[in-house]
Amino acid sequence: MLNRRQFVIGTGAAVTGGAVTSSTGIAAAEDSECWDRSGADGADPNARDDRATVIAHRGFAGAYPENTVGAFELATQGGTDDAANRRRADWVELDVYPTLEGDIAVFHDTELDDLTDIEGAVYETPAETVFEAEVLESGQTVPSLDEAMDAIPAETGVNIDLKEGSPDVQFGRVEDPATEREEWEWLETVVEIATDYENELLFSTFWEGALATLTEIAPDVPVAYLLSASIEEGIAVTDEYDVDAINPPLDMICRTPFFDDGAYESIDLIAEAHDRDLPVNVWTINTWYEAERLLEAGVDGLILDYSEIVRWGALERY
Repeated sequence: MLNRRQFVIGTGAAVTGGAVTSSTGIAAAEDSECWDRSGADGADPNARDDRATVIAHRGFAGAYPENTVGAFELATQGGTDDAANRRRADWVELDVYPTLEGDIAVFHDTELDDLTDIEGAVYETPAETVFEAEVLESGQTVPSLDEAMDAIPAETGVNIDLKEGSPDVQFGRVEDPATEREEWEWLETVVEIATDYENELLFSTFWEGALATLTEIAPDVPVAYLLSASIEEGIAVTDEYDVDAINPPLDMICRTPFFDDGAYESIDLIAEAHDRDLPVNVWTINTWYEAERLLEAGVDGLILDYSEIVRWGALERY
């Protein structure tokens, strides 16, 4: 089993400067600081000694048929020239559901007909039907977790996004996660499969019930909470479950032009994460401009839809 504290994504410098402490103990940035578009410290991002980790979102979903063996192979293949190597992902992000029988399918949406020629929720559909479903008319079918892991080289990290395995589980925080324990028992199979491989792993989720169950059944595996509605709530969950990474959307990142002050508290999330010695992996990045601004702000990992983004600007890695 993995040692949780051996897990690190990226080595971004911590944000320093004018953060103040709120009554909750969480560093709150002044509004002007959250809208400072010059970067976390005004420094040239190309002057950093490190680069953000490149994480292929569903196997670079903007370029390849998402969450398929073909996408994972293309996202992780290297080459004999620098251009090919620059397009190679450091990590792959993929999503998992249980099928009706409890087999683990790699798929993002709850309903199969959103992306395939088959109807029905993944967790209500027999495994044989799920694994025969063609993804986006690509000729690629929905893979099992075993097939996906087989396609990803051992030196490539795997971020496994845990989706709901039942319509009865609650999104986000839960008053008493123990009440959902039975609904998340399928996570034991996920852990059993994934930890049989040599890849570095991160298990992430929006569902507190999944996080609570996972830390109970496999306390040594690295975990991350996917932030959504609130920065303060996300930090509270981070502290409660002693997670190993923070994975927020790009509009939660202070000191970037994407920060949504109408939706979120004025809290410097990167400063909070780095104070806890945690990497920040931001989703979902679609342009090199977004990547550069986030790198300036000090993020550690970029969850990308397109491999070509790494050929530009601050993400030049070779």
